[in-house]
Parts: sequence; C-alpha cells; structure tokens
Amino acid sequence: MKDSTIKISNDIASFDKNNTLGETLNQKNKRTGTIILLCITLILWQGLSLIYSPIILPSPVMTIKTLISIIRSGLFYRETLVTLGRLISGICGAVIIGSILGILMGSFFRIRRVFEPFVYFIQATPPILYMTLAMIWFGLDGQATVFIIFIASMPIIAVNVKEGFANIDSKLIEMGKVFKFSRIQVMIDIIIPSLKSYFKSALIIVMGFGWKLAVMGEVLSSSTGLGSQITDARMNIETDKVFAWGIIIIFLCFLSQKIVASTMDFKRIRRKNYDTEIR
Repeated sequence: MKDSTIKISNDIASFDKNNTLGETLNQKNKRTGTIILLCITLILWQGLSLIYSPIILPSPVMTIKTLISIIRSGLFYRETLVTLGRLISGICGAVIIGSILGILMGSFFRIRRVFEPFVYFIQATPPILYMTLAMIWFGLDGQATVFIIFIASMPIIAVNVKEGFANIDSKLIEMGKVFKFSRIQVMIDIIIPSLKSYFKSALIIVMGFGWKLAVMGEVLSSSTGLGSQITDARMNIETDKVFAWGIIIIFLCFLSQKIVASTMDFKRIRRKNYDTEIR
C-alpha cells in the first residue's frame, strides 16, 4: 500500500513537471512570435517613413527620441498621474455600483427584471453621447472624463457579476446546505470563488476600455492629462509627439491589465505552490 502511494505521488510529480515544461515552451514560442511581429512592424514603419514626410509619418528613430525626451521631462509624470487619478476614480465607482447591481440582479429575480433592461440600455448607448452630455453637465475640468469612465464601465461589471451568479453550480449550494453552512460561509466559500473568473475578466476589460475613454475624454474636454498632450501635439502639427504619447498610453494600458490579472491570480498561484510543497 505504501509503495502504491509513493508511485502515485511520483506520477503526479512527473505529470506536474511535464506540464511546467510544456508551459515554458509555449511561453518561449509566444515571445518569439511577438518579437518577430514587432520586428516586421518596425521594418514596415521605417520603410513607409522614407516615403512620407515626418509630418505624415515620423520614423521609428525620431519617435523614440521624442519618447525619451518626454519621459525625461517632468511633464510625463505629472500628466500620467492626472490621467491615472481620473481612471481610478471612474473605475472604482463602476466596480462598487456595478458589483452591487450584479449581486442584486443575480440574487433576486424581481430586481433583475427591473434593472437588467436599464443596465443594457446604458451599455448600448455610445460613449460619445455620454461625453457630450458630460461636457454640458460638468464642464471642461476633468469631471466629464471621470463620469464617462464610470458610466461606460459600470454595466460591464454588473453584467459579468450577474452572469457569474447565473452559472454558479447549484450542487455546490446544495452541498453547503447539507453541511449547514451559514449565509456568510456560502458567500465566502462558494459564491465569491465562483464569481472570481467573471469579475477578473470584467476588470481586465474595464481597465483597457477605461484608458481609451480617459484619453478620449481628455482630448475633448480637458487641458490636463495625457489626452491634452495629444491635443497640443495635434494643434502644433507634431506628429512624432502624437506617436510618442500614443506609445506611452498603450504601454500603460497593457501594464495596468497585466497588474490586474497578476493580482487576481495571486491567491491561485500561492495555492498551487502550497499543493506542490505538500506533494
């Protein structure tokens, strides 16, 4: 019996080792493909920049030089913090209100019948319409940007949380009743873990969408933030600065999504490492 247990443990360890090796190879292949695609893009960009003037399409070298000068200046940090503050304010409000609505719609059928059409109506409305109204209501001091991030992101959170409730395994709920779980235990041990993947997906989408909305709002309604710098570069016909600020925004958006994904996966990684140590 002891030998069989040892054999099973060795098989599990070997299986985990093979899976880890396969994941490592997949990551290397993915990185190689990304590098190749980036090189092709830079080559095409450089070739087209030789055809068109810098006003139309600046070269990669010119853009990188401008990017470095922006990062070295205090302007980069100041404007990034302004935009980031607006982004976080809008997303925090969307997460709080959207989560509450999603939980209520997922838990109570009558509330879902009342609020679900309202949430879908908000989601279907074009963001530019909200932006126009926000500029009228809040003026041009940045509040309009926070509003549009909130109103466009809230339905995404609410719908994903509601769908998470709809897809909770009923057998798990029944099991909780059998073991006489309290409502708090059911929420902590069954509902929240079941909603985690839905909430994570919604938060990643909202983070990427929020950066786009923040920049759009600042381009249209603000004299501060990253979007305002794009507006200034456009007004001065500094295309290299438009490209440089665009690269900065894309990088910040990508980094934010990666941070959210890594944070949401932290507990799962710790659990996996714990199980590996036990084995």
